[in-house]
Amino acid sequence: MTNWGRFGKSIWVRLAVFAFIVLAVTGVARLTYAGIVWNNNIRLISELNRTTLNRAEVAVDYAVDTLADLQLTGLISCDEAALDEIRRISFLRGSIKDIQVLNAEHGLLCAGAPIGRELGATNFNFSDAYPAKDDHIYFHDITRNNSGILGVARHVNADTTLLAVLNLDSLLFGIFPEAVQDHARADLVMGGDVEVASQIPPADPDEQTPTLKEFRAVSDRYPLEVVFFVDEEVLGNWNRDGAQKYVDDFSLVLGLLLGWMALIKLAQPKSLLRRVREGLRRREFVPFMQPTFDIAGRGIVGCEVLIRWVQADGSVVQPFRFIPFAEDNGLIVPMTRMVMREALMQLKGQMKADKAFKVAFNVVPCDLLSDRFEQELVEIVSSAGVSRSQIVIEITERQEFADQNKAIAIISRLRELGFRVALDDTGVGHNGLSNVHLLGADIIKIDKIFIDRIGLDVSATTIVQMLVRLAREMDMGTVAEGIETEEQLEILAECGVDEGQGYLVSHPLPADAFLTLVARNRQDDEKLPLNKTGMAAA
Repeated sequence: MTNWGRFGKSIWVRLAVFAFIVLAVTGVARLTYAGIVWNNNIRLISELNRTTLNRAEVAVDYAVDTLADLQLTGLISCDEAALDEIRRISFLRGSIKDIQVLNAEHGLLCAGAPIGRELGATNFNFSDAYPAKDDHIYFHDITRNNSGILGVARHVNADTTLLAVLNLDSLLFGIFPEAVQDHARADLVMGGDVEVASQIPPADPDEQTPTLKEFRAVSDRYPLEVVFFVDEEVLGNWNRDGAQKYVDDFSLVLGLLLGWMALIKLAQPKSLLRRVREGLRRREFVPFMQPTFDIAGRGIVGCEVLIRWVQADGSVVQPFRFIPFAEDNGLIVPMTRMVMREALMQLKGQMKADKAFKVAFNVVPCDLLSDRFEQELVEIVSSAGVSRSQIVIEITERQEFADQNKAIAIISRLRELGFRVALDDTGVGHNGLSNVHLLGADIIKIDKIFIDRIGLDVSATTIVQMLVRLAREMDMGTVAEGIETEEQLEILAECGVDEGQGYLVSHPLPADAFLTLVARNRQDDEKLPLNKTGMAAA
């Protein structure tokens, strides 16, 4: 073989090896990134699956505790006093729609509300029962039409059974991220085979039958499980498109440079902990303002400050992706302080011009109980030069108070300092109505779960009316969350609710857009500009 032949063969071998390495690195990079995205998406949906089951367990916990309280206090006599107490107690529990007293044959002796008969709660077969870990507690599918109505029964004795009627349908509403929601199904299942409630995506006649990935979270205390079915193709593409081009470019460059180890290092996405810390250092967590408006006159009277993560490339990370993580890892405190300072600097002109203008900040219980909370809050408000009476501290329901007596003392001192305190999501989660009396707040916020049902469910309207009466008796204000329709607004006005928030007026807005909305509202001296989509024209 001539020198030219050997040289030509060497060139072709080198080109082949070079091409193989470039193609291999690029292919491996794409597969690796797809696997990373897939595993991350699996983790997110799995966490959402478990969280949804936890919410169902909490709702059932309240029902079980309520029935136990009724048995211990002897309120099963069906006299008028007992019925009044049953109604009062049931109103304190978010998802309980009715409590019934049944005889030995499971016939209805009395009920806290007539809704039980309307739902057919006395017509189901009591032998179709699913026992809980507690031998005295049994579950029943009351309506057998996948309506979300669940019966929780407690056998008091051979002659008497207490039955709590729960509506768990709302637990599945809007739980999936936007990119997945039209391709995912959620079921609340009892006893392994009875579907109590479902969220079913809209059918597409042109779509081929998808391959579904199943997620299942099973309660170890109750005969309940939450099952998700998600289109695998959609699950694989979710959270992927934004970085795919960069991965391709990086893998090509790294393939040309034979930097396989560098490719592995650069292709791995940053951990969420590192990204949040970098976001804090770069001040990427910014305040968005949700308008608070007077329900009677629709004038904007303040706002609730919400945290949004706007990254360097302009993309916005959804709150559910980082808020729970920040709370679990102790990063919610510096994040909240950053947003407080920024929001008050942006809004101080409006607050000084209108001394009645209120700005609310969400604070988790662990932050409220920290040793430096009061001092740091006073320093931030003083630096902004605004009045303490314009600041509302909203205590969120995502955590339970580790020390309730300490919380009561801190809230008392905050009020003495001139701040106002609100209980967020009153009536659900950890902010049950018992906290209204114990914590001594100034404002109760009526949870969106009740607002969604007013006009559709008479018991929801009754609960709102009860909360308003309770607030007035305790000299407290009321704010309704999640108002989306004119009908809801009119019913809330009839109930006497003071203020409201919701997409009917506006989505949360950055400071400039929010101040423009406030200025136009004040200048026009008329009701807030509402349109058919429920968005305020900015």
